[in-house]
Amino acid sequence: MNFRKIKEWLFYGVLALFILTTVISISRADEPELGKWRWSKDTLEPTDDKQVHAVGSFGLYYLFVNKGMTQNNAANSVFWFGLLKEGIDAFVPWEKYGRWGGDGFSKNDVVYNAIGIGSAYLIDRLWEKKSYENKSKYIEIHPGFIRFSIYLD
Repeated sequence: MNFRKIKEWLFYGVLALFILTTVISISRADEPELGKWRWSKDTLEPTDDKQVHAVGSFGLYYLFVNKGMTQNNAANSVFWFGLLKEGIDAFVPWEKYGRWGGDGFSKNDVVYNAIGIGSAYLIDRLWEKKSYENKSKYIEIHPGFIRFSIYLD
């Protein structure tokens, strides 16, 4: 699946979300909260939710990269998935719909998504990639430490 297809899926997902929330909010006028934009009243304090955003973005980035996406496309896709989830949180109240909804659009959750993506991207770019072809064991001795690795095929 290439980046263009993912962008198309994201576009159709956001369009479907907009249409769904509009239809539901019109059809259920007795529940004015659904379909109404809400801002979250949270802080940058590293709560469990914020940590889940950072670790989830980190993990999704590596999933996409290991499935063949380029690093930039993976980072971009994970960022847009995070914004889509925050959009759902903004329109669907958790008080009535449980885990399907949220407490509003949280710019702080987006910050933690960016922290997760950024740290994964930096680790991916800076990590030293060594190939030990046709070696079953590897020993490296330096002043102060000894590195010993075994590679099994």
